[in-house]
Amino acid sequence: MMSTNKEMIEEIRQKLNVVNQSLIDPDKFENADQEEIKDIYNYVSMKDSFTPSETAAIADSLGQLRD
Repeated sequence: MMSTNKEMIEEIRQKLNVVNQSLIDPDKFENADQEEIKDIYNYVSMKDSFTPSETAAIADSLGQLRD
């Protein structure tokens, strides 16, 4: 299990295969709610692939958690 927000965000970003990596900058999540990041991380970790709408929804959820 990932331990810090930054590590979880890096893993989420990699798993979602985000083209523009700067859109999900791990440094902007250091003070975000760790439980919410963990929930998103767990969801992303369970799936092998994502539809474009799922990717957009996850990115939107992450955007709301940024510092």
